[in-house]
Amino acid sequence: MSPFIHKHKKLKVFGILWIVLVHFFGILGVYFFPDWFLPATPIIILTSAVVVFLRYEKYRESRLVAFVIISILGFLVEVYGVHSGQLFGTYTYGNNLGWKLFEVPLIIGLNWAALIMVAQQLTTHYLGINNRFFSAVSVGVLMTMFDLLLEVLAPQFDFWSFTHMDYAPMQNFIGWFGVSFCFGLYSYSHFRNENGTAVLYGIAQLVFFLVLAVLVV
Repeated sequence: MSPFIHKHKKLKVFGILWIVLVHFFGILGVYFFPDWFLPATPIIILTSAVVVFLRYEKYRESRLVAFVIISILGFLVEVYGVHSGQLFGTYTYGNNLGWKLFEVPLIIGLNWAALIMVAQQLTTHYLGINNRFFSAVSVGVLMTMFDLLLEVLAPQFDFWSFTHMDYAPMQNFIGWFGVSFCFGLYSYSHFRNENGTAVLYGIAQLVFFLVLAVLVV
């Protein structure tokens, strides 16, 4: 076995263990020790995103560039959204997503890129959509459905909240779909290579928030 293959298999095992364990203990941690676990959210997002990205079997510089571009654009979109109120509605970020720049957590752009990568994997390899436009539509739908779940828990976890509202306005979901659709068009050329760890990360995120929605709400 070549050193590269051996190293890649070790990363695969580590990635699977990390994702499964961090989400399992995350449920327990958020439920029983929220004041300790929730502030660690940025570290978990960062580590998980890096592990998932490195699990692509073939290194491509263009994929890394795409990941960075989506991260930066995702952050800038949020900055515009927070300060204008015209994209997602009027909202502010809390303290549990870490350090902020221009009132937006730095980790939020990376989270956009990681979720787009997961949605692209699900669209290509599980829904079997291999057309750029329809793939982007699917990415937009998947991201918006996930946001529906996030919005239930975000205010309680001090992630973000909407001003003078208990729940996100319709404008937020339209904005999420629009931004995700654009990222889906771009990511189609870069994130389509099969990455089972990305799918596992997406499933783990879904289970994580579904379970907490049942326990907390």
